[in-house]
Amino acid sequence: MPFFSVIIPTYNRAAMLAATLQTVLVQDFTDFEILVIDDGSTDDTPQMMAQNFVNYKKINYLRKKNEERSVARNFGMKQAKGEFAVFFDSDDFMHVDYLSTLYLAILKYPACNFFACHRQFTYEGKTTFNETANLKTGFYDYRLLLKGSVFGTVVCARLSNPNLAFFPPEFNILEDWVFNLLNLRNDKIYFIDKVTITVNDHPNRSMQDNQKAILARRKVADFLLPKLNLSQEEIKIFRGYGHWFCAIHSYIDGNRLEALYDWKKTMGYLGISPKLLVFLVKILLGKKVINCLKYLV
Repeated sequence: MPFFSVIIPTYNRAAMLAATLQTVLVQDFTDFEILVIDDGSTDDTPQMMAQNFVNYKKINYLRKKNEERSVARNFGMKQAKGEFAVFFDSDDFMHVDYLSTLYLAILKYPACNFFACHRQFTYEGKTTFNETANLKTGFYDYRLLLKGSVFGTVVCARLSNPNLAFFPPEFNILEDWVFNLLNLRNDKIYFIDKVTITVNDHPNRSMQDNQKAILARRKVADFLLPKLNLSQEEIKIFRGYGHWFCAIHSYIDGNRLEALYDWKKTMGYLGISPKLLVFLVKILLGKKVINCLKYLV
């Protein structure tokens, strides 16, 4: 039995998937299987896999009808033979020591059910980091996630954990946030302060559609809140940063009235702050004016 099952759902990403798989195949820790869950692709994914990866024994290519990525990941977990599931996207890249870094952490903390590492984002040649940029090695719980999705889907989970919650089939944007919050409400994740993943932040990623992201954030929040049993202070953080998320995405889309609505809601939950005041000025001036001012400075 392999130690890791790398679960990669994919849909119409034949051009990206091959490069992603190559970064998994060259890992310096070799006790793993790869499950490529083709969620009903209509491009040449089957042909690409047959031409390039048919002779790789570590790869199990599983094709199913299109039911979106949450269902695809759950399907992968049910097919997995490894001790740990390593969730990965079909357009991202593993650094050569990703699996070995996870393995050493698991050996150090054998009772822990969840693990994650730093990831970096690349977009048009520029590298950035998300909220984990300043996160130090150690154990964290659900409270780290009250403001929003921090780890994304690139987490490692023990498959034999009797309390393991699967991905919510009704959500395919921010489903990682739901998965992580539900699992960490009564558990902890061990985070490793090391960059081992590069996220390919291209225009076709789901979070690039701001209106879909806003709608998903509102629906996910309503779904999660009754399940988490949060304190009143935690609810303020949860709700406040939810409106902050929506305000930012509305501003990016040029919807200033919507952005102002969520800005007011954010202030109501979190109180006024210099960051909120600066963002209010941006909303009132508008994105086009702000962009012009950047060029003048």
